[in-house]
Amino acid sequence: MESIRHNFWCTGELALRTLAFLSSPDLRNCARVSQSFNRLAVQSVLDRYGIWNPEQNVTLQLANNPSYLDGLSALLLSVHIRNLNLVVFNLDRVTSLRAALKSFDKMQRLVERVESVHTVEIQWRSGVYGAEQSQISDHALASACRCVEGFLDTVIARGCTSLELAGFDAFASMYKLKKTPAASEAKVRVEAPPAVEQSSSTPSIRGSARGDLPSQDARVASDLSSDETNYCRKSSSISSAPWISLAPPSPSLRQVTKLARLHVSTTVLRPPFSQWLFGLLKASPVIFLAISFKDAPGNRIELKLILDRLAEAVPDVTRIYLEDRARAGVIKDVVAWLGRFELLEDLKIEPECFLAAGNGFSGTDGDLESLQALARLPNLCALVSSSSFLCAYLAARRSVSRGPLAKDLHTVNMRHIWKSSTRWAISGCLEDVEQLCNAVMEACSEEEKEGLCVRVNFCFDCSWFDTAEALGRIWNRIDQARLQKFHVAGIDDADSKVASPQEVDPAPSFRPFTEPTRLGLWLELHTPVTADEIQRGVVDVEVMAFCRMLPTLRKLLLCSPFPSLASRSSLPLRKERMDRFKSVCPELEEGLVF
Repeated sequence: MESIRHNFWCTGELALRTLAFLSSPDLRNCARVSQSFNRLAVQSVLDRYGIWNPEQNVTLQLANNPSYLDGLSALLLSVHIRNLNLVVFNLDRVTSLRAALKSFDKMQRLVERVESVHTVEIQWRSGVYGAEQSQISDHALASACRCVEGFLDTVIARGCTSLELAGFDAFASMYKLKKTPAASEAKVRVEAPPAVEQSSSTPSIRGSARGDLPSQDARVASDLSSDETNYCRKSSSISSAPWISLAPPSPSLRQVTKLARLHVSTTVLRPPFSQWLFGLLKASPVIFLAISFKDAPGNRIELKLILDRLAEAVPDVTRIYLEDRARAGVIKDVVAWLGRFELLEDLKIEPECFLAAGNGFSGTDGDLESLQALARLPNLCALVSSSSFLCAYLAARRSVSRGPLAKDLHTVNMRHIWKSSTRWAISGCLEDVEQLCNAVMEACSEEEKEGLCVRVNFCFDCSWFDTAEALGRIWNRIDQARLQKFHVAGIDDADSKVASPQEVDPAPSFRPFTEPTRLGLWLELHTPVTADEIQRGVVDVEVMAFCRMLPTLRKLLLCSPFPSLASRSSLPLRKERMDRFKSVCPELEEGLVF
């Protein structure tokens, strides 16, 4: 009896419930008692933040008070955690630069304690510092750069293969592009009289700030990798500001880097972080690049400088992903720049990138000219974007190759984001699908159509159920009109010709897409329900409403917003689900749930 009572009180579940009532100082003391108490005390804190398996996946919401016992502080107390697969550091609640630097110091100590780290995401929306941002002294800026650099160096030294840097805009306003940046002069050679011979001494920072740059040949060789050559610190009217930035990674760090995936915004590609980042990229085997041009510089020369340095640093990239709404007039320069990546295989451009003025593609001669370099890439096999961009790309590729579409392009993925559930939104979606498939038909030979997949990806900024309900009402009206027509005409013979929806739909602009039948047409539908609810048929009626838009569908992918630990794993749809969906899509061959 005594042993049973002892085991009961020492169960982990009861201990966690008891520790939940302790204060932060008491929990810190418990974590130092023994290894078993350390595990329980740390997990008691992590439970408060919904962190169940920190070695596999952990999101740390950092507190503004560095002494507060948050998830990061709990992991620093742990003696059991040896590896971090995915760790997200979120500094949104850190509202001062001083607290942010203390948080970076704690983050560095955590990474130093583990043996390896695979994926690291840092969300540092430092622009929220407001008035403090304009009053940062040179000493504070230098301290901040050293702190951030020490953390990033530690992350790379621990074998990080995937790095995401979001925000990092606290110091962007403290730097400006020089009037005569080296990159712009290296691109355009202008005839000039021979320069007067100068001394062999290295030009001063102040001289460079006035535009006294080295010779053109030297700039072509090395200027793209130097922040100090292209940028300067904003100075007062009486003194110049000293140059401060993150130093390039050390040679020893460049030898051990394993970075293969990078996700950044353009603010990180500007001083004071750009010199460190571009130095790292040149030494890393990066094959995946995701960029947001939401905060792209308004100066077109500076944008081209950033793009040139990026293309020089990662020439072997095979996958590029452009996300978020870009600044007006930026995307066409970016699309032309994409043609410099000869090994590019997979390209994804979110539809939001084209929303701003001057970013859209409508198939004009100017658009085709911007797409020519991209259309010539020999290895591009998968392309994800809006219908208008895909159509423009197909037209450019056909004009460049002077013949049918090359066989290496096997997937054309139209990403459509529903903004509303009105009839006109539904009609516009169908017109986009029809426009894309017609463009593919014109670009492909009969043989090539068999191997090409046209994938329609539906995402929703409005209610998924409202959109499905609106579709269902339209289909009901079409079915009722069809039955009414049969009744009025007195058609009772089962072998009589069935009227098509186009013949009975009161709005001719709305019609289900039925051609072409030779293309492998896929539908990827993002639902708001779990995979189990999909398999149980909870949303069968809604899914069928979307499937009726594409009667020639061959493959159906239903995505859940609550993925399992193996986020890319999939399960086949149950037979009863497939049979029901085949009633509206007779050519459906496969259905998967993600």
